[in-house]
Amino acid sequence: MKAEIITIGDEILIGQIVDTNSQWIGTELNKIGVSVYQISSIQDDKQHILNALKEAQERVDIVILTGGLGPTKDDITKKTIAEFFHDDEIVEYPEVLEHIKGLFRKINHPFKEVQRFQAQLPSKATLLMNHFGTAPGMWFYENNTVFVSLPGVPYEMKGLITNQVLPRIQQQFKLPFIIHKTIMTYGQGESTIAERIEDFENNLPIYIKLAYLPSFGKVRLRLSAKGENKEILEKELNEKVAAIYQLIPEIITGLDDDRSLEKRVGELLKKITKRLEPQKV
Repeated sequence: MKAEIITIGDEILIGQIVDTNSQWIGTELNKIGVSVYQISSIQDDKQHILNALKEAQERVDIVILTGGLGPTKDDITKKTIAEFFHDDEIVEYPEVLEHIKGLFRKINHPFKEVQRFQAQLPSKATLLMNHFGTAPGMWFYENNTVFVSLPGVPYEMKGLITNQVLPRIQQQFKLPFIIHKTIMTYGQGESTIAERIEDFENNLPIYIKLAYLPSFGKVRLRLSAKGENKEILEKELNEKVAAIYQLIPEIITGLDDDRSLEKRVGELLKKITKRLEPQKV
């Protein structure tokens, strides 16, 4: 099961904001067994969006878009999606309109007619009610591909992904398990480590992959396994981790830990200091 994430907005392309949405969505999809095949950022441009949707449909099973769902004229995603789905008509969803008006009442702010635009969606959309904001999400299914359009505001997007999108994906598709184990190493470069574990890497089964994630002074070795039986995958990954420990024991500093080496040393020093403190009688 493969997915593509498309972020829409000129503000991303000019570096005005950092695309943290894609990173978070990718992590969450991976947890339920969906592999992210590609991540793209595109302009608020109709033809660009249409091209991206068409190309993604040819590559993956799930397409997730974020951004472009605001009430202003530069937010063109809904109209463009409607055109992509064979010139689907835009209709007003009364439940969305009432939800938006309710949000404005809660903050004692007058409802503006421009906000009505956010209650207008393509008629083929399955509504994903946004309980954290005014722009609803949309779910489409056509030609064996799921298309999901979500607001770009991170906390709104996360609420929709967690509460509605992921459960729907799990209900609609039979998903494999994807499991990762990450070994932390320090003191040797990527090429040196690759030479030392070359035979090990060459003999990995096709459903287990090894990735090298280098940074200054250290390299993380990530083993990833995909399959239908979680227990078997866990057992095999643990065996592969043990094999790497045998091959390069002197440079391994830990397992499955995203904390920096400096932070972990600091935590150890705090524990040692606490043990050395005089005990109260």
